[in-house]
Amino acid sequence: MSNSEMEQGLESDNKDAAPSRAPSGRRYGGVGQAQREAARRMALIGAGTAVFGTVGFRRATVRSVCGLAKLNDRYFYAAFESMEHLLRATYAHHAQSLLGQLQAAVATSAPTLDARLDAGLHAFFTFLRDAHAARVLLLEVMGVSPETDATYQRYLFEFARLIIGMADAPPPVSEDAAADARIVGLALVGAMTNAGTAWVLTGYQDTEARMVACCRRVLRGALA
Repeated sequence: MSNSEMEQGLESDNKDAAPSRAPSGRRYGGVGQAQREAARRMALIGAGTAVFGTVGFRRATVRSVCGLAKLNDRYFYAAFESMEHLLRATYAHHAQSLLGQLQAAVATSAPTLDARLDAGLHAFFTFLRDAHAARVLLLEVMGVSPETDATYQRYLFEFARLIIGMADAPPPVSEDAAADARIVGLALVGAMTNAGTAWVLTGYQDTEARMVACCRRVLRGALA
């Protein structure tokens, strides 16, 4: 997948995750139509997170999501084409949120590899403390459809790029070097994903400090 294709895909995902920007329309109680639509959309994403993160995507229903969001189902279909569309938007919302938190943590850390790794790993494992969001991010989007797989893959490349960037190495100068960096980045994302998934599914049985220390060893070994 080329950088331009990936960026176009992320723009599409961000449109799914972000509130729509419809014309303001009539105002009720000082709140415009676009703001009401955005609020309903975020309420549905929040409810989707809870439902997907509890019973899973395949057992989720429009009724259960709308009931939790306290919205009529007509508002659901005004915002989303289907439950899968809501799943993609919910995944993109949490993936983009985590990506932003990781980027901020790394950017404000001390300028050493270990400091960047610790900052990023603490941000990652702190995010996973929200078990519902963690399940959406790590488990629920796998194998749903080619479209949802594509959304998942685009964010994998973004997380891989961020991990490789922590090494602060010069950019690859050849196609082979770029391919090597991409594959190593994806392998490291897979390792962190598996460690994080096991941590969530076992009820956070290991301390965050231990998770960070052990995962730092894996990342440092590949990036140093």
